[in-house]
Amino acid sequence: MRNPEPLESDALPPPYTENDPQTQVPGYEPGPAATIKFPPALNGYYQWKLTSTFHLGPTAEEKLFAVSTHATVFNNKPSVVLHDGPTNTHPVMATALGDRWGRCRPIALTLPPRPDSPYSTEIVESLVPSSAKLSSPTHTFEASVGEKGTTREKFEWRSSYGNEIKELAGHSHGWKLVRLAAAPNVGGSRRERDFGYTSDGLEVVAVIAHNASWSMTKSLRFAFMGSGLTGTMGEAWEILVVTSALQLWYIDVQTNAAATAAASA
Repeated sequence: MRNPEPLESDALPPPYTENDPQTQVPGYEPGPAATIKFPPALNGYYQWKLTSTFHLGPTAEEKLFAVSTHATVFNNKPSVVLHDGPTNTHPVMATALGDRWGRCRPIALTLPPRPDSPYSTEIVESLVPSSAKLSSPTHTFEASVGEKGTTREKFEWRSSYGNEIKELAGHSHGWKLVRLAAAPNVGGSRRERDFGYTSDGLEVVAVIAHNASWSMTKSLRFAFMGSGLTGTMGEAWEILVVTSALQLWYIDVQTNAAATAAASA
């Protein structure tokens, strides 16, 4: 990683503190959320016309960020490009770049400096496969967190059909982000453990799910959770979380499309 150098200005965009009634945040009661760069929850919206760009926003009427994708994740171009605005001409906020091995090798997450961003140099982290089990794949990344971005922590995306996914998107599947450095809570089975914690007692700080509704334009649902809702992790962390979540979701989409094509051949 190239360590970010804080800018002279400490100005950050105002935190998101409003709870949108149309966007469900698992386990969240209105009031305490104060994320920095993104609303507490986002949906992904496709357009009817054929395009490689879709949008993120709390509602279909409020599309805040554009996401550009390529035809396949298995090439030498960024498979996910997150833009700091609602069109693909807005500045690039982050990219995810893997290779043709897909889930089996590290994926580069790059955050270039942007106007008004709190870091002045490029940030590069790696999304690393930490389990190759088809039934329960996991991917980890490290990030600098905290008010000054000087504390390094490790986070792990775990494939999930659990309660956090169900509350966000119904009977669907997706990924939950676990904060590995946090002190374990009481774990156990889904019936025994607290909502927002894993079987090994670790905190879930974000979730992304494939949309289970009949909507033809809403493709995904994403939400920050727990300490991920407080804004204390920093803007760069939030961007890394959203970008890595989109990358894993897009690999799922590509893998499912390939399986469907092979089955019908």
